[in-house]
Amino acid sequence: MNNDIGARIMSLRKSKNMTQEALGNMLGISPQAVSKWETGTTLPDILLMPIIAEALDTDLNALFGIDSASDGNNGKRHENLTKQNIHEEIYNEFFEMLQDLFRNKNETKETIDFIKTHRNAQTMVLSNQEGNGVYADADIALAFTKDKNDIRELLEDDAAQRVLKCFANSETKNVFKFIIENEGKSFTSSLIAQKCSIDIKSVETALEDLLRINLVGRTDINADDEIIYAYRAWGTHKKVLIYSMLSIAARLGEYSECYMGFIG
Repeated sequence: MNNDIGARIMSLRKSKNMTQEALGNMLGISPQAVSKWETGTTLPDILLMPIIAEALDTDLNALFGIDSASDGNNGKRHENLTKQNIHEEIYNEFFEMLQDLFRNKNETKETIDFIKTHRNAQTMVLSNQEGNGVYADADIALAFTKDKNDIRELLEDDAAQRVLKCFANSETKNVFKFIIENEGKSFTSSLIAQKCSIDIKSVETALEDLLRINLVGRTDINADDEIIYAYRAWGTHKKVLIYSMLSIAARLGEYSECYMGFIG
């Protein structure tokens, strides 16, 4: 088994005109460790196999010698099906509640329908003097219930500043974008640096920032007595928070006065 996997690693590496040193650099290990795999002296840690496959631009089936055409699925994954799109239902319910706040419901409905179907429609904003209220556009619907003192405290909140600082960094945004686009896969910092064309130090800094706010996870892998850090998307349910934050920031940056109205 060791020789089979090692032979496939060597064959795939050579087909890409890649040296053992180059593969080792992408994985964050020495060329000697790669040599031991290829000669069957040692076997890569099972957690490292997906990263090796990614570095060699292949998949686990190829590394394990599995014919994807005969795996019972004709090489295709089953798509997860859901009974209903629950977030869309909640989004629509939000607008229905907004409609009830206005006297002329027919006119309001026309305005809401326009906002929901035109991405460039700026906003519907309802707020009072304290600063709380609701916001909606073609992509987002949310309610904000903090008063002025709470809003001022948000401007001083270290946790909020960490997130804003993190996503103000272009390298961090690029690294996060890459990891999210490859959700389910693991990468070394060296591999990310090569895939994203970013220097390794910037990638390591970005990963540390993302680790601090729990948007990536890290696994320690032992490879021939060398410790490799493997990173992957983590807490991906938080994407809705990140994308909402970035979407609102974009709206604020390009905001033009085209709104349903302010109350208060």
